[in-house]
Amino acid sequence: MLEDQELHAWLSASKDNIVVVTDYAQLEALKGNALVNILKSTEILADFPGQVRILKPIDAVSGLKGRKKGLKKRFTSGRATRSFKKWCAKRARAAAGDRQMVEKIERAGEAAAEQLAAMLEDIAGFADNIEDATSDFTDDELGILRRHEPITADMAVKIFEGVMRLALKFYALHPGIDELPPANEVPYTFIFRMALCAYIHALRWRVAGGAAGALPETMRNDIIDVTYAAYATCFDGLLSKDHKAREIYDNSKWLLDNVFFKNLPK
Repeated sequence: MLEDQELHAWLSASKDNIVVVTDYAQLEALKGNALVNILKSTEILADFPGQVRILKPIDAVSGLKGRKKGLKKRFTSGRATRSFKKWCAKRARAAAGDRQMVEKIERAGEAAAEQLAAMLEDIAGFADNIEDATSDFTDDELGILRRHEPITADMAVKIFEGVMRLALKFYALHPGIDELPPANEVPYTFIFRMALCAYIHALRWRVAGGAAGALPETMRNDIIDVTYAAYATCFDGLLSKDHKAREIYDNSKWLLDNVFFKNLPK
């Protein structure tokens, strides 16, 4: 994330500069000492409550239709955004040790810890999935990616097909999706954006020599980075100093604009 001074300067520059807060960002803000960390994480945002939008939970966002118009509004939770504004007005009470607010934050911290721990249990086999998803890339093609050279037409096709295969798996796993969206709506669904960023992340691991031996915590953090990048492609970009998240976003956005949208059915 940006340093506090940079974030403050960016929000101060224009009221049109909006910060989007995802559910995973909320989990990370509550990780560890929930009270200390949530106060620190919201210190700058509390000065600009009107420029903060809280998104719906990822399971709800994943089930939304893929219409291009109104995408940002559909992702945003009006109720949660209004609740955040109200919380900012009372935030000083938590900082002062108000027992009721402190206990509420501590309970939220416990729930966040449980959710993050549950993610670790789902990591098993993730390294194998990375290997399988990108198995059709040759050593020469991986070398092109490693050297950051322009991809070939054949590589673009492989990425296109790999992302679509992964998206189909994600659609099938979602309990709220009964049928596939029309082809021209697919790129505007969050599941597709997630599949794109996850595939780019998988390629990143292959280029680095594979994910075997990576710690579960590392893989969990990678998944969270992938969600940040996916959300960023749905909005107006990613402001972060996290090199990995930034690279996933930049590569995914380029492919979205130069491969997927150019081949989108009318």
